[in-house]
Amino acid sequence: MVELIDTEFELENDLNFSQTIPYDISKIESALTLASKDLSNLDPYFTLLAEYEFTKFFSQISSALAMGFNDITSKVEKMREKFKEFPECKTIQQLILKEIELNIHKLNGENNSKFGHKKDKYEKYCSASRTFLRLLWFMEFLIEIFKTILADRKKDNIKKIIGNSYDKILAPRHSWLVRRAVGAAMMFGMSGSKDDAVRIIFCCEKYDSNAKEKIQKITNLLENVWSAANEFYKENDLLKLP
Repeated sequence: MVELIDTEFELENDLNFSQTIPYDISKIESALTLASKDLSNLDPYFTLLAEYEFTKFFSQISSALAMGFNDITSKVEKMREKFKEFPECKTIQQLILKEIELNIHKLNGENNSKFGHKKDKYEKYCSASRTFLRLLWFMEFLIEIFKTILADRKKDNIKKIIGNSYDKILAPRHSWLVRRAVGAAMMFGMSGSKDDAVRIIFCCEKYDSNAKEKIQKITNLLENVWSAANEFYKENDLLKLP
């Protein structure tokens, strides 16, 4: 008998989004598998759960690095709040289309008056569309990390894998201050081999054929979700939200 999951209840359950619960790569794999079943209607619980869970491995690499990515957990929390605010929206795409319909998708909390929201309920509104775009950037960053691990370069280590992935995907999108903070975090306490990265992120003892198969599967699942969401953003001209 297939166990049905009340995803609306689970999305609101704070226990599912807690940094005190140990990192679990199998939870991520299951969430991405379920999210991938209907890419045109991304389930917010499975999608956000996977992103939130991924943030936990950074603390096992470096506490300073974990602090640098606290912003991702806060963005997941903001998305959860938006689904409470718009309970009629059941998917990621529905929520964003609702914001487009209300003409609030470009609001970032500072430009609201520019778009006609002055002294109304959206005066300080920060859009889910903008928030989820940043979570898409994080997905793309993770995909680059995983593909770098799969590239079989013997001299790669944790610092090089994460550092190069950050420089390629996130650095061009971050302000100078954020780049400096992340750079400082990567300077201190971030050490270890490629095998260490595989052990921490994918819970495999070493990088062998079994680990490679597992990494490839999770990378493919994550890339499927990212590609579908990114294409939706492209179709709706949302990739350059302020």
